[in-house]
Amino acid sequence: MKSTIPQDNQRDIPRLTAWQLTSYGLLTMPLAMAGLALLTYLPTFYAIDMGLGLGVVGAIFLGGRILDILTDPLIGNLSDRTRSRFGPRKPWMAAGIIGFCVALWFLLVPPGDIGPAYLIIVGAVFFISLTMLDVPYSSTGLEISPYVDERSRLASSKAGFQVAGAMLAGTMPLLLATSASGSLPAIAMIAIGLAALGFLLFVIFVPSRDRVDQRSSMGIGASLKTILAESRYKYLLGPFFIVQTANALFSGLILLYVTFIVKAPDLIGIFVGLLFLSTALFLPLWLAIARRVGKAKCWQAGIMISMVALLALPLFGEGDVVAICIIFAVIGGTFGCDAVMPTSLLADIASDHESDTGDRLSGVYLSVKNAVSKCAFAAPMGIAFPVLGYLEFEKSGTHDPVTMLTFMGFFALIPVALKCVAIVIMRRGPDFHIAQAS
Repeated sequence: MKSTIPQDNQRDIPRLTAWQLTSYGLLTMPLAMAGLALLTYLPTFYAIDMGLGLGVVGAIFLGGRILDILTDPLIGNLSDRTRSRFGPRKPWMAAGIIGFCVALWFLLVPPGDIGPAYLIIVGAVFFISLTMLDVPYSSTGLEISPYVDERSRLASSKAGFQVAGAMLAGTMPLLLATSASGSLPAIAMIAIGLAALGFLLFVIFVPSRDRVDQRSSMGIGASLKTILAESRYKYLLGPFFIVQTANALFSGLILLYVTFIVKAPDLIGIFVGLLFLSTALFLPLWLAIARRVGKAKCWQAGIMISMVALLALPLFGEGDVVAICIIFAVIGGTFGCDAVMPTSLLADIASDHESDTGDRLSGVYLSVKNAVSKCAFAAPMGIAFPVLGYLEFEKSGTHDPVTMLTFMGFFALIPVALKCVAIVIMRRGPDFHIAQAS
């Protein structure tokens, strides 16, 4: 067995400080701000305000997402194979941060009259730059600690800043007392400033423990074949995709649920904010549970808790704001578990692989997981929205029993069924045995 960090030396490596964890996680905040703007504000802005039309904008953004999915494994593999005096990841991050900041500004603050070609070009630069920045950055989190519990703390740091970034971008129109489109320049300036600060802190304070003498010598095809041969990884990807799909159905239909079922469209910001807030607040609890029972069992517990909460949703409706807020807080709390535990388990798998073989494949491991996540969040919108549109949900709403049942099926019942399948797969799969020092 070839070990990249000798087992007898692992205990000599100092633990990460709170400041180092902060310096690692901060860069996630501007990425989350850009992501929320991309998903919620920009489609309507370009389609309506800029006059490109819903069909054109939808096709362009779908093409950008496909490009994003295809480039993830490629950039992951290239960053695994890179050698430099700064390590394999930072050169890619340096190039990515420049493109990300420039493209984000032109994407959120376009000049006066633009056409579809403008959005295609700027969007392509943005997605490619985002991948060049995010995949190597997130891969570093899989590599810098030999300690099993510390990998969960690294994932939690990213999750916490991700929630903070999404909340900041989501509440920016409210804070500025302006429209969503009117808040885009402020979001761009803040995100670019945080990106520059986050990258600087990352370079200065995050330790380089990425074994620069090790690298992957395999091409993208061989790398993919190698990681997909790892049974634990396959049994991680399957439940991860299923749970992400379930969460995407719930998240994507919240706006319709609050508007037509709860009949409180003015409270949408409160419900969404509560989800993000509870995600952050519950993170320490999941870390404590994982230390006691293990990461896989902790994740299963989070999934089962969310299933109970989802099953309670059909019992409430118009006027039941307090009860629904409580349910949303519970569901939001489990989102943190769904984010942290799979990422931490992935870090264990990638670290074990590098220890056993000497091949660095963290970038490919992470990029395939990212691609799976993006597929999960894209697929439900291609199913639920067309069906609800065909049933004219926005017109019939709660007045038609079939339409109501269909909506609640997509919003709560199908997610519960999917999560049941994920639990079964996880319990029938191999144990997530950890070979590295804990």
